[in-house]
Amino acid sequence: MTEATMAVTRPFSVLFVCTGNICRSALGAQLLKVRLDGAGVTAGGHLIRVSSAGTGMQPELTMPPEVVEQSRRFGGDPSNHVARQLDRDIVAEADLILTATREHRSDVARLLPRASRVTFTVPQFARLIAETEPAADLRELVASVAAERGLVPPPVNPDDDDIEDPYRRSSETYERVGAQINEFIDIIAKHLAQSGDRR
Repeated sequence: MTEATMAVTRPFSVLFVCTGNICRSALGAQLLKVRLDGAGVTAGGHLIRVSSAGTGMQPELTMPPEVVEQSRRFGGDPSNHVARQLDRDIVAEADLILTATREHRSDVARLLPRASRVTFTVPQFARLIAETEPAADLRELVASVAAERGLVPPPVNPDDDDIEDPYRRSSETYERVGAQINEFIDIIAKHLAQSGDRR
């Protein structure tokens, strides 16, 4: 199989990144997957693949019950989640990388500098994709979203491009962060579903 054929046939890969891969990135991936599955979105005839990883994953940690509950409440399936450590190979396989914070975005770029072209924080990508026209190819869509970085005004408060870490904090924090992620994923899923090959 030629490289060109592989590029056409392999699934479009979306990777979520946070620190422990048990809260923000896990929830984001689970919610995007269920939204896209429900929309029947394909890329080049193949389903989009959604996964997640953490920059500081600890094997003994699992999704907090608050996040499990939120995932189920918003329609996700947390039952098979297993945290994994982010590495260069995982980054290299992704066509779109959505991070919880700007620091995680920098972590991705340090692992593989060229990945910075397809790496955004979740709030940033939601803001930019809302200003981008649909595209027949999802990889072209990501390139178009990247081109919007210098055109769409950034938030007045740069921290608004980050999602705070709710781990071991109050139930109110878990709820607030979960609601934010769900809102961002709704925007992202809607615009991804308008692009690519839909069946």
